[in-house]
Amino acid sequence: MKRKVYGFLVTIALLLSACEAYATESSTDTLSPKIETIGALLIWESVDPPCETAAITVESLSYGKCGDPLTSVSMQVTNHSPRLSELSDLYASFSAETPAGNLIFKGTGNLVPTDAEKRSIAEWARLMFQVAQTGRTGAAWGMAFAWHREGDPGGFCDDVVVYLTGWVTVSDCRGYNVEGYLTASQLDQLYAWVDGLTTIDYAQTYPAGLKMTLALVGNGQKQAEAETIKDIFEFAATLYTELGYAAEAGADVDEARQVLQDYLMALNSGDYNLAAKLYSGDISLLQSWNPDIGDNLPALLERACTQNALQCLVPRLITYRAPDSDGGYNFYVEFNNDDQTLFQQGPCCGETSGAPVSMFPFLVEKSASGLLVTDLPPYVP
Repeated sequence: MKRKVYGFLVTIALLLSACEAYATESSTDTLSPKIETIGALLIWESVDPPCETAAITVESLSYGKCGDPLTSVSMQVTNHSPRLSELSDLYASFSAETPAGNLIFKGTGNLVPTDAEKRSIAEWARLMFQVAQTGRTGAAWGMAFAWHREGDPGGFCDDVVVYLTGWVTVSDCRGYNVEGYLTASQLDQLYAWVDGLTTIDYAQTYPAGLKMTLALVGNGQKQAEAETIKDIFEFAATLYTELGYAAEAGADVDEARQVLQDYLMALNSGDYNLAAKLYSGDISLLQSWNPDIGDNLPALLERACTQNALQCLVPRLITYRAPDSDGGYNFYVEFNNDDQTLFQQGPCCGETSGAPVSMFPFLVEKSASGLLVTDLPPYVP
């Protein structure tokens, strides 16, 4: 009962925060739970006993046992402000129960987070609680898995570490370091492994001296099969490659991404003339759907979006994957439904099983007339 009453008070305090100024603390103080939750953008509560909580504002983080006075530390202790502001600007407000804790989140963005994204925020809040509580951080705190490969020629070595928060670090033994976050689709896959599998401690040596290791912190009951370990290896190697390409991307990649953005937004807004100017892909499928239109590309695109079940949605995230062998640019695109939730394409054409797809490949190629998109939006029959 005590926990339920406290949760109710926290909810009321958060609602009141819209009318209150942010609480700013430059030193460590002990204050009442009600005072410290006013102005909080994020309130986290642990799932497992003993019940613990954290209330996070831009300036400070307050933590303690549920219902007790909270200890407040300045943001210099946790360095949480940049990420909290980023999350608040990105997502709309929500409350959620996740395996990493219960959340009340106050956002000013438009995106409705997926369950996996909500969990990643809870994982981050739990980590910030731990940092505030101890006054320090640890490199292995919140780690989901670590992947390593090494070998000849040249004595190369590559590392990928993925955290439950969705944070990814990529490095090699020559001093190369890149960081980034998983997409919503990648978070889904990560949590499926963490929740479903037992802990993995695996090493394999291949011909020509190549060695790969994997350490995954699993909470599940299933022993990882060889195919699953291979999938995690490929997942890590893809992250290594994609984050590397993204870090090295220049103005040309930004230009290609903008062309893709303009093309997709033109389809969504009904500017089919502009979309046709930015498209250079095959139109035979569109013509087979609409034999009465012929080769009028703007009309074909309009019919495809409005009647032929192409999902001409607003892009949620455009991720650069790699250069194309012919000098083009490969991207993955996640889309939003009209209610700002993540679009997922289910099994097609009579199939009743299979994982939904939410990351869709697009190629932007170079042509004599400039950069053009070669792919159509996803199709849902």
